[in-house]
Amino acid sequence: REGLLVYGGMAFALLLLLAPLLALAWQSVAAGGDGLTLAFYQELAINRRGSAFFVPPLFAIRNSLLVALAVTALSLTLGLISAYLLARPRSRWTPLLDPLFLLPLGTSAVTLGLGYIVAMGSLRASLLLIPIAHTLIAAPFVVRTLLPALRSLNPRLREAGASLGASPTRIWREIDLPLLRPALIVGAVFAFTISLGEFGATLLISRPDFPTMPVVIYQALGQPGALNYGKATAMSTILMAVAASGILVIERLRWEGSGEF
Repeated sequence: REGLLVYGGMAFALLLLLAPLLALAWQSVAAGGDGLTLAFYQELAINRRGSAFFVPPLFAIRNSLLVALAVTALSLTLGLISAYLLARPRSRWTPLLDPLFLLPLGTSAVTLGLGYIVAMGSLRASLLLIPIAHTLIAAPFVVRTLLPALRSLNPRLREAGASLGASPTRIWREIDLPLLRPALIVGAVFAFTISLGEFGATLLISRPDFPTMPVVIYQALGQPGALNYGKATAMSTILMAVAASGILVIERLRWEGSGEF
């Protein structure tokens, strides 16, 4: 009975997780029961409306990857600094800053995008606005990933390094950083995947000539016809493949024996 309950629950969870993804992948290659075809993928590269702002799918993939890589670097940097600030013992700012750093998690991405348009009107046409907005959304996940790892570090290791004459920079590089590496990789996975799939804020602040993959999916769904629906499923499948490939690449950066995440 216990085995049946465990395996039944696992099968149900996998069904909920994989069924929508597999359905998208199947629809992207099934053209109305006429057999398997790559017509929807080929249509992504055809500008049938003659739009001046048409962007080939490879460019949209490139845009999403460039933004995701920038967001990963920015989120890890800001998240690491914020986590060190919050991890300081007896800091009077912790009760105030902890919920402040988590505020983007409780705010709609559309609200954040509109706020950026209002607050940073001078950067409205800049490509920097997209990675900045994505960083605001992804940074809280990085902070919550690094904070427990920082608080679990044994302070005696730092004291031992200092007693041997190591500088604070060397202590951080040779003691803190190797111990924080698994948490940093988890934070990188969060930031990368959140940026790839972010849509709400991106729709408001993205430029027509620099769309990301979720924006291309939205544009295809906003047009009538089975062909546009198929293009949306094809781009969704590409988005899934790119996200999975990025996670696998980041996972390969783990040190041998650094633990699971």
